[in-house]
Amino acid sequence: MRNPTLARRGRALTAAVAAAAVGGLTATLPAQAAPVAPTAPVAETATIVDPGATPETRSLFSFLRDVRGEGILFGHQHTTSFGVTVGDPPDGTRSDVEAAVGDFPAVFGWDTLILEGREKPGVLGAPVEQNIAVFADYMEKAHAFGGINTISAHMNNFVTGNDFYDTEGNTVTAILPGGPKHAELNAYLDNIAAVADQTRDAEGDLIPIIFRPWHENAGSWFWWGAAHATPGEFVELWRYTVEYLRDTKGVSNFLYAYSPGGSFGGVDDVYMRTYPGDAYVDILGYDNYDGSTTADSSAWLNGVVQDLAMIADIADAKGKISAFTEFGPTGGKLRANGEGVNLTWFTDLLDAIEADPKASRSAYMPTWANFDPLRPAIPYPATGDLPPHEMLPDFQAFEADPFSFFADDLDLADVYGRTVETTEHAPFAHVVTPAAGQRITASPAVVRAKLVGGEATAAWFTVDDDATRHALALDDDGYLSAAWTLTPEQLDNSTHTVHVTVEVAGSEPLTASSTVILGARPVLAPGVVDDFEGYGDDEALRAEFSTAGVNTISLETGEVGGGEKALRLDYDFTSQTYTGIIKKFSGDWTRFSELSIWVRPDGSDNRMVLQLVADGVSFEAYPSLAGTDAQVVTIPFEDWRPAPWDTSNADRRLTHDELAKITQFNVYVNEEPAAGVRSGSIVFDEIRATGVASSGFTDVDANHPYFAEIAWAERAGIATGWPDGTYRPSAKVTRETLATFLHALVDPEFTAPETPTFADVPATHPAYEAIEWLASTGYLRGDGYTKFRPGSTVARQTVAAVLYALRGTGEVPEPGTQTFKDVRPTRAEWAAIEWAASTGIMPGYPYGTFKPTGNVNRGELAAFLHRYARLPEPPVESVPLFDFEDGAQGWTGAGPVAADAGRIAVTSPAGGGWFGVDAALPDLTGRTEIRMDVVETAGVNPKLALKLGGSWQWCETAEAGWTSEPRTGEDALVFDLTTLTAECAAMLDDVRGFNVYLNEGGHVLDTVEAR
Repeated sequence: MRNPTLARRGRALTAAVAAAAVGGLTATLPAQAAPVAPTAPVAETATIVDPGATPETRSLFSFLRDVRGEGILFGHQHTTSFGVTVGDPPDGTRSDVEAAVGDFPAVFGWDTLILEGREKPGVLGAPVEQNIAVFADYMEKAHAFGGINTISAHMNNFVTGNDFYDTEGNTVTAILPGGPKHAELNAYLDNIAAVADQTRDAEGDLIPIIFRPWHENAGSWFWWGAAHATPGEFVELWRYTVEYLRDTKGVSNFLYAYSPGGSFGGVDDVYMRTYPGDAYVDILGYDNYDGSTTADSSAWLNGVVQDLAMIADIADAKGKISAFTEFGPTGGKLRANGEGVNLTWFTDLLDAIEADPKASRSAYMPTWANFDPLRPAIPYPATGDLPPHEMLPDFQAFEADPFSFFADDLDLADVYGRTVETTEHAPFAHVVTPAAGQRITASPAVVRAKLVGGEATAAWFTVDDDATRHALALDDDGYLSAAWTLTPEQLDNSTHTVHVTVEVAGSEPLTASSTVILGARPVLAPGVVDDFEGYGDDEALRAEFSTAGVNTISLETGEVGGGEKALRLDYDFTSQTYTGIIKKFSGDWTRFSELSIWVRPDGSDNRMVLQLVADGVSFEAYPSLAGTDAQVVTIPFEDWRPAPWDTSNADRRLTHDELAKITQFNVYVNEEPAAGVRSGSIVFDEIRATGVASSGFTDVDANHPYFAEIAWAERAGIATGWPDGTYRPSAKVTRETLATFLHALVDPEFTAPETPTFADVPATHPAYEAIEWLASTGYLRGDGYTKFRPGSTVARQTVAAVLYALRGTGEVPEPGTQTFKDVRPTRAEWAAIEWAASTGIMPGYPYGTFKPTGNVNRGELAAFLHRYARLPEPPVESVPLFDFEDGAQGWTGAGPVAADAGRIAVTSPAGGGWFGVDAALPDLTGRTEIRMDVVETAGVNPKLALKLGGSWQWCETAEAGWTSEPRTGEDALVFDLTTLTAECAAMLDDVRGFNVYLNEGGHVLDTVEAR
């Protein structure tokens, strides 16, 4: 709300004194003078990450410190680049917030995805220099509107090349100094520095920016999260980021915000677990989204207030700023009109924060972007055909509340015009590599230390209590470094501490240390999660398990389940309601039938949750914590169920397919209030997959090469055996066996005719129905003499031909292709064999042969059918996307769009422009092209951009090719979907938008379809 007090207040002496009282800013008051003498101005001194920051950046820090408690600045991510009212393409001047309440947000949020063109205003496929320029332009416009800019960072996985949700590759280790991907990190930071340098106001001065990298690392959904980097690695990554931007690139207009996530139960130890240090953080942030599914958000609100209060206390003690750096309703999105469960959600949240004297000292609170008009982050007014969102009145009340500040509430002369001095940092040294908690598996390792703010006269490192000094020398990268030579005997999975000492001229010697593990991870047998015998000490154990919430894990050597060691978990619910441990690993458990774990419970009757992550789904089981007697708990896989919160996977089970993709094992303890026990200790040991999975047949055990496939066929009702319980996997497949298996797989509801088709297959034949079905398809007929010959064996080429025919997709190999030297293109089954081999259903043999006339045994047939059943569903021939029969069907763009007679007429401006819709489209998985009828054109060489996936990534195809003539029907313009990147192609099942670039001039378009 427009706040006259804030807007007019200037630099009141009382505000400066109040700020000084809570720390961080020191006020030097003038000496007492005669009453007639003017009062000297207050001189402020701030301790911030960058002592050389621009005057405006220093002032912003001071302002945000002072505003805490007076009100909270509302922010919105991508407010002028995404939304119902911003237009497409946007121009950086319109915002759903402004359209809804008549004012822009006080904080404008952006993301580094703009650099790659994966979020607007960036353009996918454009040179990074172009995206840097438009990024800076939008922040300059935000600044002109009176907003404060903040940037978050969602960086792609530098190892795998996939997005930020890909947690494979030990990426943090790889990008730290000395890592194989360190140069790639630097290149990315170079682009961020370029954005900072190009973002300037009308006078050419740098605009201050709050930079919030590596956020939500307390969770494990990003590759820099808790399960994928040790706390020490994260700290060093953060420090490197700051040092590179500030000291190497000279960025002087950043404040640095640390926001590890949310739901800390008010426990500062958990929040500070990966804190990089006071010299590297200006703002203490907090991200939390309401996961409530009912109108009652009280539990979430209580947790938010508790955590914000805790963070405010830390900020006050350290002279920092505290902020609610990311918030939102369920999943960060509002429900669609008519589906809301709490229509006063925004004011409920603001009231709860304002009512708490500590939580109310949060400087600002940005919510996420309006990516999806059907599920936005903030309500919108009536726009076009859309009625106003049902929560708009509440959001307007939120804005009208005197405690919320929007852009017009800010006095920019006060925000950026304060005179603030900064203090220089004292010299500081830290160990860069090996980072604390890292594992060293080979010799030599490199010890790197960084000295900031001083000149070393001597430096060395020692190990543990050994006083032997190993000299460190300044290297070409600015580190004090040396090789650390290790013997094979030292690489024994034990923990050691590297101590670094740096002598600095004019200062006391500086010291730093890093505790690391020497040796490879313990090698565990298949199916073993952990037996804890391979850990030398508690630190080695803690390097393998990440924690959720507050708890302590240690090696137990008293009562154990086997060997000499177990894991002890100590927990306390004073300030939390659950806690747990997480271990990442990879395993194929298809040959096991259950999970076994030795547990010594604590008699608390709290709720223990065992969790297996398989194929991306969390499956749970709940052993009891009653009693204190140790026991082995065995839980068959058939009894595990998806976590209750994962309603989208409620019907999933731990089948062979899931068991082949085990990636994580977690143990949680949830408080049971009725139990009344707030703390306890549980011991775990011998966690492993056990039991022997059954194939359903006595002669196919878990060691059989086709065990999983035969077990699948038996469970699916496809495979039949003999009365003695055997499957006989080596037996040759007969024609009746092939018919029986395929009938059960493809069309078990088929009704056979009363009159037999074949003389040798009467209606009483056990396979009569299956054989009649297969004969009816025409894919496997009789011998031409009224006989089917059910007992005859089947050749490999026959199986390939039948499966190819059943697929029925017309997936024809390139003419002339010859993968196998014994299958020429002239062979009748050539296309079927090439298809079967290319899909992986029926691979060939060594030396380039397929052996088309070779027999198939029953084990192989189960494998072939298992692979066939897992092929993606074949697409229908074409999918209509737009026909314009009922108008423009939502198409808008850079110029006029008019619908007439089942077509649209588009006028593209000078330089060309984008046209299309921001709306969900059908699943395009398996499609290879989009075809567009161009009825008339002034000349066009179009390209297509699809908005894909939950991150709303814009993915562009190659250009379709120039034409100045009509292109319709089978001659329509074709956008080749195979030119999309693999990352984009993987998201074609989730199409959120469709845009076509059209050259300058007039164009008339008709049917658009996917094939």
